[in-house]
Amino acid sequence: MKRVFLTAAAMSALTVGAFAADLPTKKAPPAPVPVSADGFDFAFGAKIMSDYISRGVSQSDRKASGTVYFEGRYNIGDTQLYAGVQPWLVRLPTGTPAEVDLYAGVRQTWGAFTVDVGGIYYLYPGNDKQYWVNAPATLLNPVGASAATCNAAIGPLAGFCATTASNPSFLELYLKPSYNITDAFNVGANLYWSPNWNNYDFTSTYLSATAKYTFGDSGFSVSGEYGRQFLGSLKPNTIFSNVSFKYPDYNSWNVGVSYAWKNITADLRYYGSDLSKTSCYTVSSDPAGNRVGGVATGRSSWCGQRIMASLSVDFVYSKDFKK
Repeated sequence: MKRVFLTAAAMSALTVGAFAADLPTKKAPPAPVPVSADGFDFAFGAKIMSDYISRGVSQSDRKASGTVYFEGRYNIGDTQLYAGVQPWLVRLPTGTPAEVDLYAGVRQTWGAFTVDVGGIYYLYPGNDKQYWVNAPATLLNPVGASAATCNAAIGPLAGFCATTASNPSFLELYLKPSYNITDAFNVGANLYWSPNWNNYDFTSTYLSATAKYTFGDSGFSVSGEYGRQFLGSLKPNTIFSNVSFKYPDYNSWNVGVSYAWKNITADLRYYGSDLSKTSCYTVSSDPAGNRVGGVATGRSSWCGQRIMASLSVDFVYSKDFKK
């Protein structure tokens, strides 16, 4: 995660997300929406994008990606209970074709102030490789390779062997308050915490601030986010490392303009981070930094500055279909 569900009027375009080692997350469930009426409701939609970027890191090897989602809701006054599923097309070193986000939570509104609290599980089905910082000939080792094999490796990061877990699926909890200063101007914050980021046996925390301004009924809006990802350290004498290794903390940001027409939203957004190419390789496991038959450079361009374009369509049953 990042990190980016598809409600057109939401702040989801601001949040980024994560294949854990490749930083998913990513991502966040849709921003709170006004409760239309008590009882059951649901939302669904789809999105195509020129790159899937989560917290400043590409999850699709800087290539086009897409996603769909379905979210069930139950409204009780100003309280909304929700649960949903959202698969994403990814291109990651471990061989998985998709990231599947399973999430649930509660949105509570008090006038102009809303709090969204819940959890999201990042699932990576079909994960059949474990990526190692190793000699080029062993770029992709089978899942379950022995610790002895790992600790005998000589790579660009001495003493540091694997950079992805055999099963990178993990849980992240979130708290997202937001406030409508005016009908046009919204500000918010995001707090994400994982007890076991990427199954690396250390915790992670992501903090960010968001803002969005909508230009009346024109359909245009501008929005942005600035966040910091805090990562922990691998413990020594594990399958990952024979020394203690600290993952880099870093800042990421995005700013863009959106145009919404009925249920369709077009978005053009600039993404960036302060990760160096070496640090980007550490957090992303980009195979370009250690190609089979090539020289291991330990560098990646998955975290560089770039522009991302997206087109999404979103529906809410009570608003768009219920008579």
